[in-house]
Amino acid sequence: MKSYTVKKSAVPVALDAAWDSEMWANANIAKVDFAFAQNSDHTPDVQLKMLHDGERICGLYQVKDQYVIARAIKDQDMVCRDSCVEFFVKPAGADCYFNLEMNCGGTFLLYRCVNLFQKDYIEIPDEDMQKIERFHTLPKNITEEITEPVTWYLGFAMNMDFFAKYAGSKKPLSGQVWSANFTKCADHCSHPTWLSWMPLTKCSFHMPDQFGELVFE
Repeated sequence: MKSYTVKKSAVPVALDAAWDSEMWANANIAKVDFAFAQNSDHTPDVQLKMLHDGERICGLYQVKDQYVIARAIKDQDMVCRDSCVEFFVKPAGADCYFNLEMNCGGTFLLYRCVNLFQKDYIEIPDEDMQKIERFHTLPKNITEEITEPVTWYLGFAMNMDFFAKYAGSKKPLSGQVWSANFTKCADHCSHPTWLSWMPLTKCSFHMPDQFGELVFE
């Protein structure tokens, strides 16, 4: 099993700080590079840095990509069809997991899942979706595919109050061990891709039994 350590920041994390900035300099890098057989001949270079500041779990994706689209209009639309990165996470002791799916334009989908395939899940309501901080470098909507190479960044921050409400999580966050996976997809572009941090046994990201370890410093 892979393990990723989320280092603790001494100051509140700034999502819009540059990838190579002092803010993110000490964060570990997770490479989302396990490619499934269904992939096209385009494989983007996808990396993730994560930090926490005791109250917020923060991530910043760097994606060196091509054939990029962002057609979802609003939160809870099917952003996985777009150029999309995802954070799957299961808090310690929880009976559920969460799939934070984020297209390159900063439109999000998020469910609280027990078993997606048995339709045992709920959509997170808009009032709580709006509390998730987000940062993105591409426009919100890209209807005409960007066919040339482009590097884009997507940042997110989720407050511990969210996990307390929906999973009963407790503070302090430091020292806790959760489980997680980091993924990249683009279902409906001209060159579809599906990538995962964890080497999953099939091309299905909703597999909490195959998540890796997420350790909070």
